[in-house]
Amino acid sequence: MSKRLTSIDIARLAGVSQTTVSRVLQDLPSVKPETKARVLKIIQEHEYLPSAAARQMKTRRSGTVAVVVANLSNPLYPLLLQLLVERLAGRGFRTTVWELDGVMDDATVRALAESATDGVIFATALEESRELLARVAAEKPVILINRSVGTNLFDTIVSDNYAGGRRVAEYFQAAGRKHIGLISAKSSKSSRASTIRDRERGFMEGLGDVALSPRFTRADAGDFGYDFGFRAMQTLLSESPDIDSVFCTNDIVAIGALDAAKRCGRSVPGDMWVVGYDDIPMARWECIALSTVQQPLAAMVEQVVERLEARIGNPAMSPHTFVLPNDLVLRRTTS
Repeated sequence: MSKRLTSIDIARLAGVSQTTVSRVLQDLPSVKPETKARVLKIIQEHEYLPSAAARQMKTRRSGTVAVVVANLSNPLYPLLLQLLVERLAGRGFRTTVWELDGVMDDATVRALAESATDGVIFATALEESRELLARVAAEKPVILINRSVGTNLFDTIVSDNYAGGRRVAEYFQAAGRKHIGLISAKSSKSSRASTIRDRERGFMEGLGDVALSPRFTRADAGDFGYDFGFRAMQTLLSESPDIDSVFCTNDIVAIGALDAAKRCGRSVPGDMWVVGYDDIPMARWECIALSTVQQPLAAMVEQVVERLEARIGNPAMSPHTFVLPNDLVLRRTTS
């Protein structure tokens, strides 16, 4: 055919209704397998591509989802973003990426609320942004992943950061560690994130009375990257030369801490243990082999996409928080 086919043409050639063609394109389960196969055969033979603009006008959906992430210099976020893009694409969604480090402003809220997207996934929400998140949610479905904001207003999918931090503390104590350290970011904006607070709280409560004794030392600063981890470990070792185990509340900090320990002449795991959090790809590299708490990112992403689809179909659905378990993965930095 010389003219561009429409869904009406496809329906006529397949001997079905236009509604059936639409259901096949949306991969809905209400179409008989033999009918679906016939329609798909016609579509393939004629290389039919539905007009995105026409589909949006008819369904009031764009097939696009906005994903808001924090600073992409943290290797966790490119990994999380990759998983989201792949899973959304598998469900027929395109992805637009918004990089946001810190609290949202009015301009960002307006841009997200007015964007031609079917929903917004936030991987970088802070409690200070709760009211602004609500303004976006008033216009389109909002799902939170990785972080929570202390409210039941939004669907939220997180891993059990409290349990992860506590498990590290209990692991150190069960192994007979004598002087335990914590490297975190108490004074930084990253420390306002629910992930860091919950990991710290779980770790401190897991230590119990040890956290109040000379057997515990903590280092904090205003940054949350490799350089901070490096400097913080130097501080810990200068203040407590006998420290024999350190928990870092993310992996990139832990990798900086490992290099600082080496610079200071301390062997890992011979002289001291180091445990991180997240299990970013670098943690698995043979030259690093970092023991860490592994977040179930793939399972979290799957839950997010399923929940987003459900909310798009039923905006009045009650919000729910899903907390997924994580694992302590032991590598060469502890054993």
